[in-house]
Amino acid sequence: MPLSGDLRAVDVLLTGACTIVVEIVTRLADVQALIRAAQLKQRDIKADRLVIVVAATHANRRALEIARPSLASAFELNRYRVMQELAAGRDPGRDAIILLSYIRDRK
Repeated sequence: MPLSGDLRAVDVLLTGACTIVVEIVTRLADVQALIRAAQLKQRDIKADRLVIVVAATHANRRALEIARPSLASAFELNRYRVMQELAAGRDPGRDAIILLSYIRDRK
């Protein structure tokens, strides 16, 4: 963080077409608190965008489903569109929340 003595950190900082703060969440408990904290980091870093990546667990899906009406106006919730823009190195156009599944390597 650019503020002297500030011990906060972001998970990923992408630079290119714009500056994007990426926060990664494995367990989503309080959606509003998470968003407030992430937006403060975004503000303090002076990033253009905030992308919150949430593990696609049943509990996280449920929490986002409940919060969806209040999130839709502030965040892009279409992960496919956001991922396409990011993969192409383009600005996704607005802040976003992405549910992301992972596949374990079963070797």
